[in-house]
Amino acid sequence: MESGIRIGKILGIDISLDYSWFVIFALITFGLAFALFPQLAPDLNSTTYVILGLITSVLFFASVLLHEIMHSLVAKRYGMKIEGIRLMIFGGVSQLSDEPHSAGVEFKMALAGPLTSIILGGIFMGLFFIGRQMHLAVMFLVPTFWLGYINLLLGVFNLLPGFPLDGGRVLRSAIWHFTGNLKRATSIASNFGKGLSYLMILVGVFGIATLNYNLTWFLLIGWYLLRAAETGYQQVIIEEAMEGLKVAHAMTQNPETVAPDINIESMVKEHFMQHNWVAYPVVENNSVKGIITISNIKGLPPRSWGRKLVRDVMIPISTDIVATPDMELSEALSKLDAKDDRRLLVMQGGHLLGILSRLDVRRTIVNKLRKQAEEDESRNDQKTAA
Repeated sequence: MESGIRIGKILGIDISLDYSWFVIFALITFGLAFALFPQLAPDLNSTTYVILGLITSVLFFASVLLHEIMHSLVAKRYGMKIEGIRLMIFGGVSQLSDEPHSAGVEFKMALAGPLTSIILGGIFMGLFFIGRQMHLAVMFLVPTFWLGYINLLLGVFNLLPGFPLDGGRVLRSAIWHFTGNLKRATSIASNFGKGLSYLMILVGVFGIATLNYNLTWFLLIGWYLLRAAETGYQQVIIEEAMEGLKVAHAMTQNPETVAPDINIESMVKEHFMQHNWVAYPVVENNSVKGIITISNIKGLPPRSWGRKLVRDVMIPISTDIVATPDMELSEALSKLDAKDDRRLLVMQGGHLLGILSRLDVRRTIVNKLRKQAEEDESRNDQKTAA
């Protein structure tokens, strides 16, 4: 998980808050405390409205979190790795390390979230009707009614057939099942998602044109879904292109190395300033000691460069920064994404063979996609000629 605030683990799953979450939490709390609740329960004081707004917002996001946890639990049940769950401005996201392994797994995982929201909505609505029959206080009735309504709305909205919404994933799983082609299924489901996004954007624009600013949310959500649909399709293409590729296919071989006992001033002048490379393996007596990158030096004041050595600031050798040449490129990419310096030393039997960066991975994927496109074009030309 790259950014945000980590708040702990639930059932072994990392939970974090994206910084944008605080914006939506404040907006929902404000809207409940100063707009909706005063209309539905006009006889309460301002402090009560604020407390009710805060409690209701916390319960709502707990519901969103449970929605995502159910996605993640189903994914874990079928052997998928969950990097974590992040709550953000438009709800929550379960961060998966890869795509589902089959259409059946995708179907079950996609349905788990909306069904959870619908069940929660039913529970809150049930509490509301029971509370009304028992003549409970409005402070109980109003929040439970809103939580029931919003969870039902969340469940139904997520079932809309547009990728990457859960309903779009259900649609993708069905197409995948009948065609056996994940890429084609993702393309079709993503197009449905884009169509849905454009419709929501139009509704938002209509709201602005008619001064109905409540519809502005459709514009923002539509834009977010449009980006997510495009990104989701690109991710599938990338993952498909990485199949069969090893680190050896992408690494830069025989990289220039530096000794650990040279000072930082020499390192900067003779290496970083002389070449375009931003990372160097650190080697002493044919033994790899670590890696030094330009970011390791950025925090050092220039006056200390003469007395500081490479060994003082380098990243020491560890499994976190090492890959083997026969490692799957997708696995290496996950390790790169987990490190700020985004470089891996490629080693075998204690010997340095190369260095791997995200740029190396990207170049290898682009070359493979270009080659596939040329082969597809050549086959189509042959079919046309025949």
